[in-house]
Amino acid sequence: MQPLTRGTPLGLFFGLFIVSGFAGLIYQSIWSNYLKLFLGHAAYAQTLVLIIFMGGMAIGAWLVGKVSQRIQRPLFIYAMVELAIGVLALVFHKVFVATIDVSYEVVLPQLAGTGLDLAYKWLLAALLILPQSVLLGTTFPLMCGGLIRCFPALPGASVAGLYFTNSFGAALGVLIAGFYLVNHVGLPGTLLTAGILNIILAGALWVLSKRLESGSPHATASVTEAITSPPAPPVVSL
Repeated sequence: MQPLTRGTPLGLFFGLFIVSGFAGLIYQSIWSNYLKLFLGHAAYAQTLVLIIFMGGMAIGAWLVGKVSQRIQRPLFIYAMVELAIGVLALVFHKVFVATIDVSYEVVLPQLAGTGLDLAYKWLLAALLILPQSVLLGTTFPLMCGGLIRCFPALPGASVAGLYFTNSFGAALGVLIAGFYLVNHVGLPGTLLTAGILNIILAGALWVLSKRLESGSPHATASVTEAITSPPAPPVVSL
């Protein structure tokens, strides 16, 4: 695979994956703040976010594994996933506000006294963050598969480096979001920051995928062996 990665250092991908982890844990911490406004208790919100975040990531990784034989350009798919995560982050606040308004004005009054109001709130809260959680779960195996294909002589370094950099970025994300961003730009501004980072990351990976994957004789190779079950990033609840 000699010409593919010439001039493209492995460390560049590690740096990009720090950004991915940074944005991912911003979402995990910020969702708790949003959902506690709807569920009425911080403990309920943190519990639900932890379940959906980890469960959604597991589903995302499983889905990538199921279709891994048909993935010809994992880095390109990864770029599209980052783009989707970013777009969802940009619209999350408006969707949340509109959904909660309809719930309190229309749905919950109809469910009052039936015992279904609490179940509705938990289900709706879960659905608000499940798509993003599933997408986040696909990022590690896609990036891992792409790097192992592009750097076949360094499989161990690729996987270990990705896990370390993603975890490092995740720790930075939750700290900066909790202690700086929320206080200075609020919940919508924090989500906007993470969404913009994801979109920038998507653009960078799209350019790299064109350079490394388009027209490559390895582009049609199976990535079954390259894509493994990802270790989950650290989960921190504020």
